Amino acid sequence: MRLRRPISPAYATPQEAIRYLASVCDGAVKRDGHGFAAEHVKLGHGLAGRKRWSRRQHRSALRLVRIYRRQLERAGFDVESALRLTKPLRVPRRQLRDLRTGWFADPCGVRAFRWWNGERWTSMTSRSLPSSSTAPED
Repeated sequence: MRLRRPISPAYATPQEAIRYLASVCDGAVKRDGHGFAAEHVKLGHGLAGRKRWSRRQHRSALRLVRIYRRQLERAGFDVESALRLTKPLRVPRRQLRDLRTGWFADPCGVRAFRWWNGERWTSMTSRSLPSSSTAPED
């Protein structure tokens, strides 16, 4: 069996983008520049909490991804891949090996620590520094 090259950490699905936005959201995007604006909080958190979306919910999620494009790009997301539902970009293993992953101080200030996957901030957060620097379980 031939091993496939790993997926780029920047690759994102709409679900990952919405989960990230919900994880940094405090309902006051104008105050801190992170998360959903007040009018999108209920919809965004509702979508983030679901495993499966209806077609209507999927369209709503894509609309939110377009609205919060700059915020997602600053967090390291490949927004085009989320909007176009393209196949994941694969990267050479040695390039992925050079990326430094781990728990770092949350730049959003929502929690104490947030997982950096080497190219973008994820929705995984922790109140205290986990004892292990291994990747969190999704």
